[in-house]
Amino acid sequence: MSTQTMRRNFTEQEDIMLLRQVSLEMPFQARRGQVMERWADVASALLGSGEFTRDDIDAKRACNRFMLLLDGHHRINKESQCASGVSDEVGEKTNFLDDLMVAYDDTKMVEAQRADETREAADHAEAMGSFIRAEAMKSMGKRKRERDEEDSGAGGGKFMRVSALMHEQAKAELEFQKEKFDKEYEERRKDREIMAEHMRQQQESMNTLIRMMINKS
Repeated sequence: MSTQTMRRNFTEQEDIMLLRQVSLEMPFQARRGQVMERWADVASALLGSGEFTRDDIDAKRACNRFMLLLDGHHRINKESQCASGVSDEVGEKTNFLDDLMVAYDDTKMVEAQRADETREAADHAEAMGSFIRAEAMKSMGKRKRERDEEDSGAGGGKFMRVSALMHEQAKAELEFQKEKFDKEYEERRKDREIMAEHMRQQQESMNTLIRMMINKS
């Protein structure tokens, strides 16, 4: 009996509760190294709600279930774009998935852009460093042939100082680009959190209205 309980499918209400909590936590927007901690927060909130009926939920299961729902929603959207006619009325689960799909895709796009820009900046810094080292070796070799040991040492030392300065400038540029991207990413994350809080308040208002209507009837 316990094995059957562990393997049973998520119910519609369990999926909605999971998606609602994901929209509040936005774990996929967490910084590297903190993603599973945020998924653990999602699982902990569900277990502590008193309404979530699965007692086997944890960070990994919550993440896997969300990704399964999101992949299915992507597939349904693609099929809907190819179909004609008026779309069916959407429910709460679909609304959550619509919003979360946009947020997730946007986050992954930003991460990919960040990786590309960081890689390009690193390649540029490495190429500049290689060029500086090659020019330094060439200049030092030429000076050794044309000048005596004292003049060569002085000239080589000056060039190496200039080379080191150029290399530091390249590193500073890389750090600036990284800090700029981190700041933009943090601003987008805060915007998503504000949107999630707005969604939560709307949902609470709707639930309150529904309860009032039920009590009057």
